[in-house]
Amino acid sequence: MTNQTYYDLIVVIVNLGKASRVLAEAKKIGITGGTISLAHGTVNSSLLRKLGLSEIRKEVLLMVSQRKHTVLTINHITDTFHLEEPNRGIIFSTPLSTVVGTHNQLSDLHDTDPVSDPTHEMFVTIVPEGDGDTVVEVVRQGGGAGGTIIPAYGAFAETVTRVFGIEINSEKDIVINLVDKQAANQIEEELTRNIQFQDSDSGIMFSVDAQNVRGIYIK
Repeated sequence: MTNQTYYDLIVVIVNLGKASRVLAEAKKIGITGGTISLAHGTVNSSLLRKLGLSEIRKEVLLMVSQRKHTVLTINHITDTFHLEEPNRGIIFSTPLSTVVGTHNQLSDLHDTDPVSDPTHEMFVTIVPEGDGDTVVEVVRQGGGAGGTIIPAYGAFAETVTRVFGIEINSEKDIVINLVDKQAANQIEEELTRNIQFQDSDSGIMFSVDAQNVRGIYIK
């Protein structure tokens, strides 16, 4: 259908305290809202890692955008927050196949979505707490850069315990890695070889296409 409305998920990773400002700027373009979560990022400096200063507190902002607003929003945020400069932040988008709750319901968009070829992939790896740093290092070995780790909780029927009637869930790390499309297969192989996903409760990993990437630097 020529009048079909398509949607993207815009992902923004910035230093602590800036996500709400990014969202305010995005609303000027037509974004109606977003979700912010706390995270921490890693840096590539071996010296800083030795000094224990390799982690930087981050915020991850997720926004659903109509396709007509996506590039305008990304360009506006890039210019406003100078994401073309190192260590200012990362922003990118990924196409959505189903959207519910944005004033209407859309489904099976991927069947007709004329999305262009992606330049990157976003890997999302969910592992037990403390293993996120291992995932970041494995991605580096496969040719990727740093990553962003979001603390979370998992609930699995065979491992959830109850204490005084209160459900205790296992803590998890959600690791986001944005990698060049050409390196994606190698990084996937490294992750599956080094992270024991086949073991119970060891974690899961998936990837989605990423476009309109800003803020990635190759040294």
